[in-house]
This record gives sequence, structure tokens and C-alpha cells, in this order.
Amino acid sequence: MTDNAGNEPRPPGDIDPEQLRQFQEFQRFQEFQRYQQAGSGTPPQLSPPSTPPQAPPQTPPQPVYVKPPPKPLWRILLGSKLLRRLVYLFAVFLLLMWAYNHYFGGDDPGDQAIDSGGSVGNVIAPTSPYGLQGTVGMIYKHVAHDSPTKACNLFAEDGKARKKFADAAKASDCEAAIRGYTKQVTGVDAYEQPVFPDSMLQTPTGSQVQVSSCLLTVQGGPRLGQFTLTKQANNTWIISDYATEVCPAG
Repeated sequence: MTDNAGNEPRPPGDIDPEQLRQFQEFQRFQEFQRYQQAGSGTPPQLSPPSTPPQAPPQTPPQPVYVKPPPKPLWRILLGSKLLRRLVYLFAVFLLLMWAYNHYFGGDDPGDQAIDSGGSVGNVIAPTSPYGLQGTVGMIYKHVAHDSPTKACNLFAEDGKARKKFADAAKASDCEAAIRGYTKQVTGVDAYEQPVFPDSMLQTPTGSQVQVSSCLLTVQGGPRLGQFTLTKQANNTWIISDYATEVCPAG
């Protein structure tokens, strides 16, 4: 493409780099021909074709390391095997302690009633005078497991029956008497389960009964004498009186 003034070709408006290079070479070739036709001895210095500017190489983005936030302490503890084992061992320990206290007794202040004894409402006294879970049966159980406080709480609050029980055992008080009988126990399992006769299987109809240890089958320890029990207003039975007794042989 040429203009009207100098007959010089002009590059097209929109060309790519390769077309531009070819066009520039064509211009230099025309200029060289004009110098030859004019008789000039030195042809013009041909400059190398210009190359379009190259874009600088792009550096790939480098990964940026971001430190994760620290784990909360509770998550670390929950994931600890050592902590889980300690919790498991603690649970087993609590279970064993409960089983021991439940089956083998032992004095526990929490089991003592605020109104222990008396004739109105001893809340820890059994609701029957007979049987293994009755008042007399519980006396034998507490002696077997050396629980003097629990045993003496089953006596009336006025203290008369306690004193008679202690005097019969030649002890200073009820608790000392229970400890003395505990030392005579030779078989805990047998002694804590005295056998009551058939006549004591029914709930008594009156408000006072006597339970003779001579009528019980007692093994593994001493017989504890005769207990008089009185029914309270809350239907529990307490030991209101006590007497020694000599059981026939056999």
C-alpha cells in the first residue's frame, strides 16, 4: 500500500509481528534499489529487522505456608490415650469402692440418721424385725463387718438397751461391745446370714416382739442374746430392750 506523496508503501493498519517484519524487509530492499539506481558507492547500512518486544517470563507463584492454629487443650486431652486409660481406671476404682461398701459394710457417717434411735422415726431402722434385712439380721451383719456405729444406731435413743448390751459384753459402750463380738467372728459369710425359724417369716401383728438368738441358726461367730423390738410411727423396728441368755447345747 503506497501514499500519493512519495510513493512509499505504508504498513497496513492491523498486522501481526511476522507481517510487520516482512514489510520492513521489503522497505529496506526498495531503499537499497534506489541507492543503486542513484549511483551511490556505499549502500545504506541495513539495520536488522526489529523484533517485537517479548514479554518477560512469568515466574510461577510460590506456595505460601500458613501455620495452622493450635488445637484447643480440651481436644488434645480427649485425644490422649493416657487420659482415657486414667478415666477408665478411675471409674473401675469407684465401682470397686461402691461394691466393697455395699457388700462389706464399714462405718459411713452418711448412713447415720439424724434421729437415730428413739421411738418416733429412726429412718435407718429396717421395716421388719426378722430376716436378713430385718433389724436383728442387720445387727449380725454389722458385727460380721465390724460396723459398730451402724449396729448401735439400731438401738433406741434413750440408751437403756445400749447400756444393757454393753454391760452384757463387759464393754464400755455399745460400739466397744460390737467390736468385741467382731473379734470372735471366724466366718464372715456364714455369720452375716443367720437363719430364722419359720415362725419368724411373717410380719408381726403387734407393736413389740422378742427375738431370741437361741432360736436362730448362727454359724461362724457368737450368738448375741435376746432383743426386744418396738415398732415406730414410721413402721420401722428398733431395739428397745436387751437381755442375755444361755442357749441350750446343740
